Amino acid sequence: MTISICTYSEINYKNFNPTNAFENIKELILISPRDAGTENGHKAARYLNKKLKSINIQNELHYFLDSTPNGIKKMVNVVGKIDGINDEWIIIGSHFDTMSGIKNFVGANDSGSSTGVLLELARVLKDYELNYGIIIIFFDGEEALRNYIPGDGLHGSRYYANLIKESGFYKKCKFMILLDMVGDKDLQFTIPGNTSSILLNKFYLSEKKLGYVNKIKHLENTFIIDDHVPFMKIGIPSINIIDFNYGSKKLSNDYWHTSKDNIENISIESLKTTGFITLQLLNELEIYGE
Repeated sequence: MTISICTYSEINYKNFNPTNAFENIKELILISPRDAGTENGHKAARYLNKKLKSINIQNELHYFLDSTPNGIKKMVNVVGKIDGINDEWIIIGSHFDTMSGIKNFVGANDSGSSTGVLLELARVLKDYELNYGIIIIFFDGEEALRNYIPGDGLHGSRYYANLIKESGFYKKCKFMILLDMVGDKDLQFTIPGNTSSILLNKFYLSEKKLGYVNKIKHLENTFIIDDHVPFMKIGIPSINIIDFNYGSKKLSNDYWHTSKDNIENISIESLKTTGFITLQLLNELEIYGE
């Protein structure tokens, strides 16, 4: 008789359901537009709060005021927590707001895909013994109003990074993993140069172990301004898992910030790939208990 023993990561892969992630996206984009500081933005946050509660993950709505080129706005992050054995933490984040001023824009890929995957990752991770705790965080206000001039955009991530810096909690945070734009049918992760080399190498190792040949391209000389940046600034090694080529043909980005960013241009297979490789990355970071 041969007994097959599954590793924690293999069990997690079987439990990650990309159809769930896809349904999460469909539900989220019903709340569109969901621009930061608007009632729909707050409605989307309440939706995420209820989704996390429905899978028994404790979470809070963190309301805050921040200055924008269009005045002070009230924004809100959704912060969930999955306890681990040790009082050390890995932050996994996604933004949920949409870029303002775009007709018929629902943000199915930017920000729906990463939000849908993160909700499903949370559902999977809560059922396993973890060496480190997980902070699941959905950021408001990632999108800029004036092309990411200083103080514009990254509102939720800057707020949370400043919060944990001031409290000293950041010293307990080992890594930050950001998901953004991961639903493209022609998925190839374009990891920017402003990424932790430790996490990049672990990500490459994850790609190799899963057999995802040529799924990663490192843009060594390209910096992407995204929600991982505030965490890098306070000394937390961070990675931005993103496919920044989202369009009608290879290497095109003509769907980004247009009405073409809709559910028809999202791939369930890409959501599966993202979920699996993120879980394998966590495995490489030795998060799963014995």
